[in-house]
Amino acid sequence: MVLPRYVAFKSKADDLYLKYVKEDVQIHGYIKYDAHNVVTPHTKYEVEPAKVGKGFVNIRCCYNNKYWVCPSINTQYVVAVADEPNEDQSNWACTLFEPIFDPDHQAYRIKHVYFGYNTCSWRDGLARDRCLYMGYSTPDANLCDLHVAIDWESFYVLPKYVAFKGDNGNYLQACWFQGLPYLQFSADDIGDPKVGNEVSTTNDGNVRIKSNHFGKLWRRSPNWIWVDSNDTTGNNKDTLFWPVKVDNKFVALRNLGNNYFCKRLTTEGKTNCLNAGVPTITKEARLEIQELVLSRSIYNVIFHLLDARIYGQHVITMANGDASNSSNKENTIDMKLHYTISESNKWCSTVSAKVGVQTSIQTGIPLIAEGKIEMSAEFSGEYTWGETKSKSSEIETVYTVTVPPMSRVRVSLLATKGQCDVPYSYAQRDTLMNGDQVTNYYDDGIYTAVNCYNFKYETKQEPL
Repeated sequence: MVLPRYVAFKSKADDLYLKYVKEDVQIHGYIKYDAHNVVTPHTKYEVEPAKVGKGFVNIRCCYNNKYWVCPSINTQYVVAVADEPNEDQSNWACTLFEPIFDPDHQAYRIKHVYFGYNTCSWRDGLARDRCLYMGYSTPDANLCDLHVAIDWESFYVLPKYVAFKGDNGNYLQACWFQGLPYLQFSADDIGDPKVGNEVSTTNDGNVRIKSNHFGKLWRRSPNWIWVDSNDTTGNNKDTLFWPVKVDNKFVALRNLGNNYFCKRLTTEGKTNCLNAGVPTITKEARLEIQELVLSRSIYNVIFHLLDARIYGQHVITMANGDASNSSNKENTIDMKLHYTISESNKWCSTVSAKVGVQTSIQTGIPLIAEGKIEMSAEFSGEYTWGETKSKSSEIETVYTVTVPPMSRVRVSLLATKGQCDVPYSYAQRDTLMNGDQVTNYYDDGIYTAVNCYNFKYETKQEPL
């Protein structure tokens, strides 16, 4: 079996999730089995098939976009700190791993290609307890070397304040039928107070949905969705739903009580009510998500430069020029060079969903300068979340060159073009449909930039 493209890992030994460690200075950058919640920015990994084939992969932590690697020839721990993949199998710093599926346990052993050892949740009772370690060449009796792979793309983290719109064009609203609290696709105004819902996500990625109007949770009974539960344990499967992403605006909700999708249904005297009664995602089961947010502001953006990554660096030619001297004397010439300098920036989030809300953002702009990341100007204004902002400027510069007699000097302006990824945390202040203002803090931001730096001139002399 092949690992999913985006994956979370759960230890077969103790049911804890593998997470990136950023808080602890002593083991910053390590990956460790001690997370109880799977839906976090620190528990998501991307699996990239190796160019050398053979079933090998490179595994990248999505929090900082860095690859799993051994930090030293003198240790067998695995950390997520490599900026680029290294597929040299003769090098201890190679980033290649071989996933080996164990059908008996429905889990993977993940072997480092250079060292030949399986990674495991290492138990030493010290600071690195449960950190990922290359410890076994044969299967471990305690199952510490087995990793259960969970397809991250099966998760869909719904916004916290939402309304659902049905295929009939109406919003789902709370209502009474025959003395019972139902949900019906019959509202035409998203501002109707009976339309709003608040979503909470469990540690395993399921959701519970509370009607703002009734102040209670959705519950399946028997297959109709009623709004009558005060359950606080999270153990009642009839109150749990699994969101399946249809596309960026649509979701289907599978009730865990019977594993059927919720759909718009007319029967038994009910008209267009929500019912968990279909095994597939029919058109009536496709629900459009709309956030109950009028406006959003992002501020207090804190970039975590220690976890930043620079990659894809290459030298490009920005401008060319030449100057000739056909005299018998040395000549000094001012050469005008014209070139275009461009950069792009993108702010997005790896976990939380932000669906079609007008957003303003106030933030610094990290860029690469002399091979490291520095804060440059600030950006403040309207921004479409996840959109790439690009800008370019036409530059004219004068380069003074000394040309020997009967010679030509060719001048090239060179620069390095590179890309950087910088994780960040931020505050998000939402103004809701009911006028409330709610502030939440997130740690799932990833900023990406492309820019040029390390400008230098290169000259070449030729005889005429």
